[in-house]
Amino acid sequence: MSSGSVEYSSRDGRAYITLNRAEKRNAMSDAMWAQLMRCYDQAEADDDVRVVILRGAGDDFCAGHDLSEVGNQYGDGGTDAEGQRRRPSQRARLRYDKAYVERFQRIFTFLKPTLALVKGYCLGGGLYLAESADLVIAADTAKLGHPEQKLGLSGAAYFDAWEIITLGARKARELLLMADVWSAQEAREAGLVNRVVPVAELDERGEQWAERIVRLPRDGIALGKAATTLALESLGVTGQFSYGHILHTLATNVRYEPGEFNFMKERRVSGVRASTHEREDFYIRSNADE
Repeated sequence: MSSGSVEYSSRDGRAYITLNRAEKRNAMSDAMWAQLMRCYDQAEADDDVRVVILRGAGDDFCAGHDLSEVGNQYGDGGTDAEGQRRRPSQRARLRYDKAYVERFQRIFTFLKPTLALVKGYCLGGGLYLAESADLVIAADTAKLGHPEQKLGLSGAAYFDAWEIITLGARKARELLLMADVWSAQEAREAGLVNRVVPVAELDERGEQWAERIVRLPRDGIALGKAATTLALESLGVTGQFSYGHILHTLATNVRYEPGEFNFMKERRVSGVRASTHEREDFYIRSNADE
């Protein structure tokens, strides 16, 4: 099965980065994450590029991390003296999670303005990509949220500081703790995206905004972005990248009590698709009992 790809092109002061795995709603494999970082490096090194446009192939922006890889990314914990399999160490978890969080930090502190064009599903790691961007235009088909919090993270996110600043403390807690998926309009009203447009107009509106940016002086663009990053640092927002991986490492090592849904266990038994549906059914049943 294809692990997908990330495509890069540039013209007229714009760099276009396209997540290309439409058959999987552009779910990101580890190979795609590595390609994505190389694309941002290329855009930053090209002095002719003044703005980066991030988009998804097909009908969706990005459904997050490929769930078939989740839980396996920490490697094999080996065996003990009796030959029993061991869980991956905390140091292995921290090492991977730190590198993972640094990808979003790379985009968040990128030296040039970034614009995400969101349509269809924008979930989990896909929403982190949108949150990392300076500007977000969403199509009216967009569905945004962090349903991965139902895997056991319960609000431990890489962007909690930014979300609190952007959405307000209560709305940020709702986004993470309730793990609902918001419509494009709900996301706009909360401040998660800048504009909502018909899906047929998404690319055109993105081009209009990009054109307004590329007409600005290059030094002005760079200094403006640097000033924004400095302001966020002074507010303590970028500190989320220092502790985010620690929270994730702890959250992926939670103990499940009887009656609690364990995605990793269910995936081993039923596979990714069936366990994902079971997760949603579990929460639907839980809400129905209230």
